[in-house]
Amino acid sequence: MKSVADMIFQNDDIQKIKSESQYALLKEKNIQHFLKQNHLDASVMEDYWVEFLDYNDDFHICQSCQGLDYCPKETIGMQKMLSYNDGQIILELQSCPYGKAIEAKRQLLDHFVMSNVSQELMLTDLSSLKLVQDTQHLTPACQDALVQILKYSQTPTSQGLFLHGPMGSGKTTLLAGLMNSLAKKDKQIGFIHFPTYLIDLKASFSSGDNAYAMDKLLKVDYLLLDEIGEENITAWSRDEILLTILSYRLLNHLPTFFTSLYGYNELKKVYTLKKGDEIRANTIISKLKALSIEIMLD
Repeated sequence: MKSVADMIFQNDDIQKIKSESQYALLKEKNIQHFLKQNHLDASVMEDYWVEFLDYNDDFHICQSCQGLDYCPKETIGMQKMLSYNDGQIILELQSCPYGKAIEAKRQLLDHFVMSNVSQELMLTDLSSLKLVQDTQHLTPACQDALVQILKYSQTPTSQGLFLHGPMGSGKTTLLAGLMNSLAKKDKQIGFIHFPTYLIDLKASFSSGDNAYAMDKLLKVDYLLLDEIGEENITAWSRDEILLTILSYRLLNHLPTFFTSLYGYNELKKVYTLKKGDEIRANTIISKLKALSIEIMLD
């Protein structure tokens, strides 16, 4: 059992440590800034020593930060901050600059309510694309496409764009950047690689998975169907899926975007499965024309 003398001695030690710690804290520029900003004097250190100490330790860890991959803290992406409110000093967790970037990406990705493409593609920033920054080497067709896309990002309309051209011409990347810019305007986006979607949709019938249900895809604010004409075309995929999507979105004036290896005229042949299918194929093309503006990338 500790004697009273031991307890007094121990208490004196604690007070000495506390006084020395407070003195050191008051020399810290970040502490001085907080006190000055909130019109507080050094006496508050007495009541909030632990909070100041905890904040200062965390502050110095963050000062030497090299990124989230090297963060030694348990609360990765967060930092401890002091706030003064109603006469009280509060220590609270807030997102650090790296954490804010992660949160911003998460919030942006939340706007892609229907998607089967990579996060990297959805996070394509239109303004940072190399071909946007260096337009002088683009062909007239590509320059025209870029003008239309940039114009649309500033002033959206109910009519989307139909980009077609050879593989590697930048169709998907350009429209991914456009979808990204629309997501930043707080719009709901559908970004669908159409051939893959049809495979997943068919598989969902037997598994009961409704993640690929068409309801969201039909009603989303902006929809991009990537690589149409590349899917395994059947009467089911053409008439019950693609035609349904086009008809609904046209009827409800919902902007829809497309990429394809084929232009309108070539797609008509692609969607003509057999003799007598010309009417169905013509219907597909007429709805595509009503929904979008055709742009060729060479």
